Amino acid sequence: MFERHMDLAQIQSDLTQWLKGKMPQAKDISLSPLKRASAGFANETFFFTLNWKEDGKSRSERKILRIQPQDYPIFLEYDLGVQFYCMDRLWDTDVPVPRVHWLELDTGILGNPFYIADEIQGKVASEVPPYHSYGLCFDATPEQREKMWWEAIETTVKIHRLDWKSMDFSFLGIPGGGTDPIDRHLDYYERYFNWVKKEPQPILDKALEWLKQNRYSPKHVSLCWGDCRIPNLLYNDDFEVVGVLDWEMASINDPESDLGWFFFLDWQHSESYGIPRLKGFPDKEQTVRRYEELIGWKVENLFYHEVLSAFKFGIIIAKIAQNMKQTGAPMPTDDYEIDNPSTQRLAELLDLPAPGGPKREMTDLAQVTVKVQLHLTGPGGRDWYVVSDKGVGTRHEGTIDNPDATLTASAADWDAIQKGELDRVQAFMSGKLKTEGDLTLMLQLEDTISKLSAQG
Repeated sequence: MFERHMDLAQIQSDLTQWLKGKMPQAKDISLSPLKRASAGFANETFFFTLNWKEDGKSRSERKILRIQPQDYPIFLEYDLGVQFYCMDRLWDTDVPVPRVHWLELDTGILGNPFYIADEIQGKVASEVPPYHSYGLCFDATPEQREKMWWEAIETTVKIHRLDWKSMDFSFLGIPGGGTDPIDRHLDYYERYFNWVKKEPQPILDKALEWLKQNRYSPKHVSLCWGDCRIPNLLYNDDFEVVGVLDWEMASINDPESDLGWFFFLDWQHSESYGIPRLKGFPDKEQTVRRYEELIGWKVENLFYHEVLSAFKFGIIIAKIAQNMKQTGAPMPTDDYEIDNPSTQRLAELLDLPAPGGPKREMTDLAQVTVKVQLHLTGPGGRDWYVVSDKGVGTRHEGTIDNPDATLTASAADWDAIQKGELDRVQAFMSGKLKTEGDLTLMLQLEDTISKLSAQG
């Protein structure tokens, strides 16, 4: 999400020439303008249409270009080949992934390694704002949400059932017996932690100590997706999974590690912000029972992997916070590097002193009145505000005293955000979108604000 400046026209030209060498049978190769995807913090992904002629016929296919990040890295190591090789081996299985075509490691082409894959048409749940307050999941019915959840679990089970030994996943590293699968994982994240740690991290230090002391020998070892969460799935109109994305955290490990990450990230998208979970999503106990039924064995070490997941995400947040400081991006709080959802969750799980202020209380918009002021500047600018009274939002022109949150942007940038032409997170990171006050309430009202904005 910390985007480097890229000459997209030049990349398009260079990529076109490169594809001519990869497709000698094709004539008149051309690319549509690259469109940057609204991705996470670690990727640079673009959509484009590849046009060419072959055997006298015109052809056209939607593709994605993923370029290895260069500036402001998030991970200790980033190997684009891991994603490519995982999807390449999964293509002929019942795990739906984009079909990959070419991996280029020569940095002389586009400046960094990259790969090309087919685009899968589908819908993605919102990551920012959290899917419990905006987008696909928020707009769905409780029955549709339940289906999305079970589709996610059933897809994860498909991954865990694969005969990975016969599929040559050796590039992920093959663990030995005993505690070795856990040891390898902890070793990587300890090195990652030491690379990130620039100031004392008492909660993460304690968590790492606990994880080392409570290592165990997994009864089952499988291919693990690594970044197992709803926003990394593509759904069709019937809320069926048609694509599994983002394999950079894949490993050979205890499959319960995926469950731990799935539950932690769902908590992070809801309770950590004080946002109630949406109705329809099954709870943890129901999910574990269903997973056990599908996989055929008992889940025995889930707590360990919930702690491990919070520890891992805590390292990632610390690195993102450092990058935000380096770029001058606004921080959620001044001490976000050490006091954040991950360290708060670890303190709760391991009965440690809380890292900062009191825990965020759950806010049910159906029970409160919230006021959000919007200042839109420049040509076409205006002041207007939203009042959400027990879940019913209304729009008003002008200003209001003592708003719970305030949003400031140029009218042009706000319009671009509403049209999907400007990613809201990138707008926030670059200072084009500024907020004050209770950001959590604003996140919960994102859908209401967007709909009322269209009325203006």
